[in-house]
Amino acid sequence: MFFSLIVPTLGRVEELRSLLLSLTQQSLKTFEVIIVDQNEDDRLLPVVKEFSDRLSILHLRSPIRKCNHARNLGASRAGGDILTFPDDDCIYTKDILKTVNHTFSCVRSPEFITGSVITHEGQTGRSGRWQTEETVIDPHTVWTCLIEFNFFIRRNAFNAVGGFDETLGPGTPFGSAEGQDLALRLLKKGFAGLYLPTLRIIHPDKPVSLNIARAYSYGAGMGRVMRSNHLAPGIVLMFLLRPIAGGILYLLKGNIPFFRYYVMTFLGRVRGYLSVCAGMATDASPTA
Repeated sequence: MFFSLIVPTLGRVEELRSLLLSLTQQSLKTFEVIIVDQNEDDRLLPVVKEFSDRLSILHLRSPIRKCNHARNLGASRAGGDILTFPDDDCIYTKDILKTVNHTFSCVRSPEFITGSVITHEGQTGRSGRWQTEETVIDPHTVWTCLIEFNFFIRRNAFNAVGGFDETLGPGTPFGSAEGQDLALRLLKKGFAGLYLPTLRIIHPDKPVSLNIARAYSYGAGMGRVMRSNHLAPGIVLMFLLRPIAGGILYLLKGNIPFFRYYVMTFLGRVRGYLSVCAGMATDASPTA
């Protein structure tokens, strides 16, 4: 199978260079790299030139600084059977594409495959809660089986649901859960998804201070996706109660930064959930 790796990028040079270097070391070579450059300047040209003799690279420019717009733009130019969307600060371990290719080649293979995250030190990443066993993805498990940069989709399935929702994700007030939204729409169309816990991509954990700053926006994304995809009340309630419990726990421990993180996550999820009713497509900022 032929893979299209679509990389939205903004403001990162050395990180992108590290990703491209890791791609030159892939055991499976049948892929192209589509870089969707959202920078206003030409900072990436030396990096593209450096790898142009080792990788098949298409360098696109986009003045629109929305990650999902960049992903959809790259997908519209992709020639691969399989689409995937690495972050510009990821590192691919050498057998990632080989493993995915084997799984897609099996009888009754799924239409999309996801995996988990490790840090540069080889530890499980803090980017989410992860299932420990191979798991069929459904509206409940999608929240613990999926992150956007480790998400491989057959191109026909991606096109069938219209790609990523451009009102979600980085660059919008609803800063997360765009991958879950895409997966839920795929499931509604009858496409199957499979999570492989051993399919790990390296991605750095973000500082706690940055996580706190993003907590409201990321919570708003999750709340909006839960409501727009009509998830069962039990699932919604569980994800509303979790940050309340986390906030109480860290308040009792005297850990104020983590307390603030869980409070902002809860408020964001509520605001995002209610935004579907209120028609708030662009404003999800805290009012307090």
